[in-house]
Amino acid sequence: MATRGNHRRSKGNVKSLSKKAMSGIFVLLTAAALLVLDLTGVYTFEDMRVSLGFADRPAVETADTTVHFIDVGQGDSTLVISNGKTMLVDCGDLDDDNTVIKYLQGLNIEKLDVIIATHPHSDHIGEMSEIIADFQTDMFIMPKVPSDQTPTTNVYENMLLSLQDKGMKITEANDESFQLGNVEVELYTVKEEYSDLNNYSVLVKVVHGENSFLITGDCETQAEKELLEQGFDLSAKVLKVAHHGSANSSSSEFLAAVAPRYAVISCGLDNNFGHPSDEALARLEKYAENIYITRDDGTVIFTSDGEGLSVDTAK
Repeated sequence: MATRGNHRRSKGNVKSLSKKAMSGIFVLLTAAALLVLDLTGVYTFEDMRVSLGFADRPAVETADTTVHFIDVGQGDSTLVISNGKTMLVDCGDLDDDNTVIKYLQGLNIEKLDVIIATHPHSDHIGEMSEIIADFQTDMFIMPKVPSDQTPTTNVYENMLLSLQDKGMKITEANDESFQLGNVEVELYTVKEEYSDLNNYSVLVKVVHGENSFLITGDCETQAEKELLEQGFDLSAKVLKVAHHGSANSSSSEFLAAVAPRYAVISCGLDNNFGHPSDEALARLEKYAENIYITRDDGTVIFTSDGEGLSVDTAK
């Protein structure tokens, strides 16, 4: 009886080995077939990643929306164009090359429907006075900051003078949304008081169908915590990383809520702040499969058709 029992177990092992062998052969044949398809271009590995939801289908040529993370050195500037409508978020620091103005002129843009200053630090509003003077605009949005933190810099004062010359007032940033071409723009603001002006940065979320972009200004971990507690939908496929990749921003909790597939860091070559920090990059790499740094990649441009998404870099 013991012998027959051992014999039965032996048959079971043979069957188990046979099933494993068949599974292995199936996997090998499938891999070989996919390799052939990939080499012939019939069905590439990238096609498979798209089918499984691990990658984005490229946008079609007729896509109507682009988001430009402009290389302004150690500063921030984002341009959104959708179905002929335009929005500029920040404009970098003042420089002799008029980088943002030349970029806008290169795209034959004469009007900015909306301008947003995430917060009034010079590396975000440096060129704003000239831009307001040179381009027609319907609305200028900026968060309200405490009077004791109101800047006294020349770029801030000149920006106010340009608005006055155009007969425009500052629209205070609030939690609201509006339509820009074929995208919806959502604004998120903090309500608490902070000692650091960076934490008053208004967050700008741009939603185009299945694609979304979150522009964060210079908000740091204190503001990130409050914004999470307010329950805003911070999820976005593309994240403009806060404060140029500072270690004091992009907390693990914040990144978990955003869950970005792409991240863009805007910073200058050999900047004095060590941006981006190794700590922030390590946290980002846990979430974003693709990380672009304007210092290395130049201007980063996303093209969206509402479903597909393509990305190009100047370098």
